[in-house]
Amino acid sequence: MQINQTVITQYFESRQGATMFHKYLVIIFLSLILSIIGGCNSLSETQKVTIIRDTYGTPHIYADTHYGLFYGYGYAISQDRLFQLEMAKRSAQGNVAQVMGQKYLPLDIKIREHYNPHTIHAAMLKLSQADSAIFKGYADGINQWIVKINRSPDTLMPKQFIDHQFTPTTWTEFDVIMVFVGSMINRFGDYNTELDNQQLLMALMNKHGSNKANEIFNMLLPHMSKDAIDTIAPGEWSVTGRDRYKTELVNRLEGKNTASSPLLTAKIQPTVSTSGRHGTLRWQDFNEAPFSNILILGKNKLKDAEAVLINGPQFGFYRPAYTYSVGLHGAGYNAVGNSPAGYPLIQFGHNDHISWGSTWGAGDNVDIFQLTLDPQDSKKYLYKGLYIPFEQEKQIIKVKNQPDKSITVYRSVYGPVIKYQAKQGIAYAKKRGWAGKELSTLLSWNKVSKAQNYQQWADYVAESAINVNWYYVDQSGNIGYTLGGFYPVRRPGFDGRTPTPGDGSADWLGLYPFHTNPHVLNPISGYIANWNNRPAAGFPNPDQWWYNWNTIDRALELTTQVDANSTLSPKAAWEVMKHAAFVDPNARHFVPSLISLAQNSNVPLHRQAANILTHWDYSNTDNNNDGKYDNPGSTLFRAWLKEALRITYSAVIPDSHLHWFTNPGYGNKDKLMTNSYNISIGTKVLNTIWTNSSLFNHQDSNKIQLDSLTAAIKTLTLQYGENNQTWLENVDTLRFNNKNYIGVPQANDDETLDTPIALNRGTENNMTVFYANKVAAYEVVAPGQSGFIDPHGLKAKHYNDQYKNFINFHLKPVSNEYDNLKIDSTDKTVLVIPLSGSVKPSQRNESQ
Repeated sequence: MQINQTVITQYFESRQGATMFHKYLVIIFLSLILSIIGGCNSLSETQKVTIIRDTYGTPHIYADTHYGLFYGYGYAISQDRLFQLEMAKRSAQGNVAQVMGQKYLPLDIKIREHYNPHTIHAAMLKLSQADSAIFKGYADGINQWIVKINRSPDTLMPKQFIDHQFTPTTWTEFDVIMVFVGSMINRFGDYNTELDNQQLLMALMNKHGSNKANEIFNMLLPHMSKDAIDTIAPGEWSVTGRDRYKTELVNRLEGKNTASSPLLTAKIQPTVSTSGRHGTLRWQDFNEAPFSNILILGKNKLKDAEAVLINGPQFGFYRPAYTYSVGLHGAGYNAVGNSPAGYPLIQFGHNDHISWGSTWGAGDNVDIFQLTLDPQDSKKYLYKGLYIPFEQEKQIIKVKNQPDKSITVYRSVYGPVIKYQAKQGIAYAKKRGWAGKELSTLLSWNKVSKAQNYQQWADYVAESAINVNWYYVDQSGNIGYTLGGFYPVRRPGFDGRTPTPGDGSADWLGLYPFHTNPHVLNPISGYIANWNNRPAAGFPNPDQWWYNWNTIDRALELTTQVDANSTLSPKAAWEVMKHAAFVDPNARHFVPSLISLAQNSNVPLHRQAANILTHWDYSNTDNNNDGKYDNPGSTLFRAWLKEALRITYSAVIPDSHLHWFTNPGYGNKDKLMTNSYNISIGTKVLNTIWTNSSLFNHQDSNKIQLDSLTAAIKTLTLQYGENNQTWLENVDTLRFNNKNYIGVPQANDDETLDTPIALNRGTENNMTVFYANKVAAYEVVAPGQSGFIDPHGLKAKHYNDQYKNFINFHLKPVSNEYDNLKIDSTDKTVLVIPLSGSVKPSQRNESQ
């Protein structure tokens, strides 16, 4: 054991005349002290990390350095979510088959095809020491808890590891970063269905011919929607800056030919798609519905408060909870909130001065480039007149109980090759506007919780490269919004809906400067509401066939209620979100006109149906808890919408793709949902289709609506009988799934949990209220803070204690004030760790 000589020397200098025996005792005494604090080389090289948990198990971390703060964060979350963290790490890097078997090998291959670990490692080398300490501390904290588990596996090993017969693995800084990159950037920032779009266009051409096919395609997937519902009102942001920037770049082409068709279809091999939302990952368990909502009110729209932020980010519903709550205190942070489990940051929360939130922005910042392979050597592709070689990398994927699998990953000048068709002479590569900015994006989210005013917040947001909406409120009553991300300036003639030529002739001209993104501070309306609707007029649509911006939009469920009141109290604002959780978002767009048509019909059954719909408030509730919706209007409208979609699109969409547009978006055949309700794509463009004279005239659309009503009445009569008051459909339920967003187990099969009724709300819900001299904040992160089950099957105290709050629309208070936490605290952990992180720390538990 090495003794710190400086400390001993200083002691002896103050104790001149001490005997050698005394000196020997002192040496032993100092050695023991130094050993207790962790084997460090000096007292000055240690720091204390304190973890206090509140009554819901939320850890609040107190430390003076970045390393110590995030060490405590990693240590605390691994106590609650270690198996979830392990599977998130494996999901992000393509190592699932190693512990879950052959079934997941195709997934591992797809994941590895889609990302380049070398660029992440290169970016890590450029991190500042303070930023690097965030990731090192987080990883070391996790690893220290794993060390403790390995010492006492009979009591501390999570049961899921035992059941799946493997043990936790050591973490590195790269692993921490990749959890964020894999599940945030490579998930929400990487949506792209250009290959599916091209298949749809070809199918439409085969059915209708080229001209009409292009017309229908532009209705189903418009590049620019004419009258979509906007987050920013007209006049408060202008697309002029973006247009001017593009014009400048186009003018630099010096007369080069830029005319080309935006719909490239010649070489793709037609196939029948079997799913709606597999995207470019093309994994059967990847079925997204990422629809989040937010409502923020400024002081001019409020009574009894300065500002309110209510956020319901939607990631899906999982066991354990997708997000994890934490408080960070020290090293410039004093914030509390939550983020997806495994992220070293607070994505939704507040500090002493501001609150922030986000929703998916959906802007198109990813394109697929179609490459032409060299006929003589398929390992080369045509670029700017030359055949150049792909970058190739051999990778080994380990598979449980099977031989290792060797694969070759190809990369091009655009990015990863996601589809390689040597026999057809083509390949497809993906180019992302955020490529190379993964770490700056992660750190922008980390550092935004330090911001104390709008400008600081905006400076951090400007570093986020993915297509996410950001929101801001502060104690002075200011509210703000900006669309984050960097978006490509495409050449004229290309709009990103279908693959772009990859020979260099259609390369991006650059990226739009961040300041040209839609943004607003203190809008005239006094509030900002978003449910993933369009940021502002003039901003182009996403390229996903399953999602566009339109006049039919569920954001109206928020804005209609807010506009009906000159001011709202914080409680009334919460009621707006609660109402939206139970409403059918499709109804307001069709029920009034359907009632009018039915009331004027000469068919008695139509008029009876109109009476049912007239007495329905569009809510899907079960107030008597009998497992059925309270109003027959719910059942009738659902049956009608299903028939309207079927009848309408049967005449328009080829059979191979009909199912894409005829799903009304309610629960599956078992009445289960894993995400919130949304207006499906077929419903969003229904009015556009009906009012297109080349497809239907006015009489046709009216007839479709009434024919759909007739079919719905017939179906319901056969199912429930002639008494239409008994047409009460079984409720949809919401499932907390034991598998993560790409279908990888993160809990055991018997851990799934169903709610009594489906709720149209966020994965987590949070609310921050700024008053003149204080802040009040609340959240619910269901089912609970912890996912830990011990080796004997005993669930942690906080495994399920937020479930009732969730289904009853209650919120728990959260605070970043130490005194409040001491009152509620149930346990306390003090870690004494080295500043450098090079030596294993000791731990001391104290009950409060």
